[in-house]
Amino acid sequence: MTKTIIIIAIVLIAAFLLLTSRNKKGESPLTKTKPEKISKPTTQINNDKLIIVKTVKLDLLKQAIKSFCKSYNQESFIALPRLTILNDIYIVTFPYDIDFERFCYFVNYMKYPIDINLKEYKPDIVAWCTTKSQDIWMTDEIANKQVMLYIPDSDKEYDNVYLTTQDNIGFKMGFALGKAHKKLDQPILLYRNPEFKLNEIPSNEIIDFE
Repeated sequence: MTKTIIIIAIVLIAAFLLLTSRNKKGESPLTKTKPEKISKPTTQINNDKLIIVKTVKLDLLKQAIKSFCKSYNQESFIALPRLTILNDIYIVTFPYDIDFERFCYFVNYMKYPIDINLKEYKPDIVAWCTTKSQDIWMTDEIANKQVMLYIPDSDKEYDNVYLTTQDNIGFKMGFALGKAHKKLDQPILLYRNPEFKLNEIPSNEIIDFE
């Protein structure tokens, strides 16, 4: 009799612990779930981050953008890119801004997306923004300047972006540990202004990603 009472007590305690450990959605703790997202921002933030992509199929570019957002927008909305389609030229902007580090990651990901055959996907990507002193990788030669970001076809490391400042100082920005940034003897590409200005982009077909 005593053993039966003990067994029933153990079962009741286990059931109680299981119920109280469920999350707000009623999901079992044994079920792996993503953290709940914060509310999507509604107020746009003024910034000049701009990416121009050419020589790529639209469907593959959209797939790459969706994949990046899925990877980064887990606990909060890190990246909310907007894609503007101008025939065979694609412009990516960030109406709600994105920090410089993730912006660099985004440029790299658009060049080397996961689960897309790189033999079919060979985009020409160039990005622009104005840096801030508090951004990652900043030095006096980079901070508070307009910069151009890109990845040359000669790059075979797959975890870099290259940067040229408005006064044509070149850097290689590495994502791997111990490769924060490296000043180049000369930039791979000379700085040039973007073909489109943010306030002059035609309002053609627009796709917002999250």
